[in-house]
Amino acid sequence: MRTSRIAVTAAAVVAGLSLSACGGDDSPVNAGSASSSSSSTPAEGQTESAPVEQPEGDSSGSGSPEEEAPDQGSAGGTGTKPERCHTDDLTITASDATIGGDETKTVAVTLLNKSDRECSIKGFAGVNLLSSEGAIPAARRDQKDDGTVLKSGEPTYFGIFYKANESGGSGVRIKGLVVTPPDEKKSVTLKWPGEPSLPVTDSPDPSVEIGPMGSVGQGQG
Repeated sequence: MRTSRIAVTAAAVVAGLSLSACGGDDSPVNAGSASSSSSSTPAEGQTESAPVEQPEGDSSGSGSPEEEAPDQGSAGGTGTKPERCHTDDLTITASDATIGGDETKTVAVTLLNKSDRECSIKGFAGVNLLSSEGAIPAARRDQKDDGTVLKSGEPTYFGIFYKANESGGSGVRIKGLVVTPPDEKKSVTLKWPGEPSLPVTDSPDPSVEIGPMGSVGQGQG
């Protein structure tokens, strides 16, 4: 009896080994491995369900304060210099300004700002005396002018300096005065208010001189 039981047990073990070798796909070990692999690797065509972490300080969208455009300043800043005085902005007149006893005679030319705005004027006007001998250009005196801003209704002046004819002859008769404001091309013709004639002279010194704006009375001798 004991010998028969041992034989039956041995036969059962052999049969079990034979079945295990033929049915390896159904073994618990392989099933467990497949299950573990399936849970750790996503199927083809699928994406991870966990959200992708964005880097800190993402600049897509509005720029940071450091990237803002630099300040360009305000247009039309303060302290803008007024436009220069044009001929049509001015009422120009001339008058005798000689002080009694002076050898050098003076004519004062007034330039009045008749416009409704401020304007700037600087330097020397163009001056020609119209005479019986043709135009006599005035020479500029060696004087400086820092410029003037004329408010509406405000005047400035410059002087014309000349020698009167005291020779007893007819001299050079003056028939008119042409004035062109500084940096302008348009002129005005005025009546000459000074002595009626200038002396005829061969002197190299100019017979007529002018000063810059604001020079009336300067340098009289």
